Amino acid sequence: MLSTWALETFGPRAGQIRRGVAEALAIALENARDAQQTARTRHLHPFGFTMMSRKFEALARAFADMADVEIVKPPGSQHELVVLGGNLLFPFRYAKDRSVGVVNARIGDGRPSGLVQALFTRFGPRPWTEQLTLGGVEDGMPEPVTPAARALTQLPEGTRLVLIAYACNAGAGLLDAWWGEAELLDRTGNLRWHHYEEIPLAGAALAATLPAGTLSIETPPVFSGGAMPAPEMNARSPYERAAALPRESEAPAEAPDVADEGR
Repeated sequence: MLSTWALETFGPRAGQIRRGVAEALAIALENARDAQQTARTRHLHPFGFTMMSRKFEALARAFADMADVEIVKPPGSQHELVVLGGNLLFPFRYAKDRSVGVVNARIGDGRPSGLVQALFTRFGPRPWTEQLTLGGVEDGMPEPVTPAARALTQLPEGTRLVLIAYACNAGAGLLDAWWGEAELLDRTGNLRWHHYEEIPLAGAALAATLPAGTLSIETPPVFSGGAMPAPEMNARSPYERAAALPRESEAPAEAPDVADEGR
């Protein structure tokens, strides 16, 4: 069932657009997991970098043939932004697991880029409360003067920023997704939601994700497929046998490094 906000924002196409967003995220995730498997590394850079780019590309392709669609690529930005019926769609990963709720979402891992700050300043909702500074009262953060920010001036003044926040990781896949409107509170990426609601992921979105087992890296075939003969002598030292230490080949493998997964 569609909410009043969704219908007021996207009109009668709200259901179609919501499904398109879910499918685009699922496609981007599938591509990212394919990249991770192909890279054959325990580090998660391939997944993070691929997801970072493909989420924008998949959204652009999903809505390319829909009426009232404009694809904007600001100078200096590697990503295409979709403006659909006056609504600028901006996807970002707010969490890698379920330990963080969307209400506490931050956009990015550090200081938001000049483009992101400009998007909130120009197209985000009006702040509910004015920010107090040492010099008095300030209406939000000043818009950074960058080529990307200047390129946004070509969009109409009435353009609205619609955030698409999702949680995912390379092993579990797409955990959840939300959309709505929020203001950027500070330069560390904290948000204050004015409205947010969950995007259903049943059906095409979940069907497009891969099972976690597909991320395991296969061992390349050895030069001979025959069985290795068992040695007659025990190659382990007397100390290893007395201490009941495991063989080196039996030592547990290191877990994937999730710190470098990126957004």
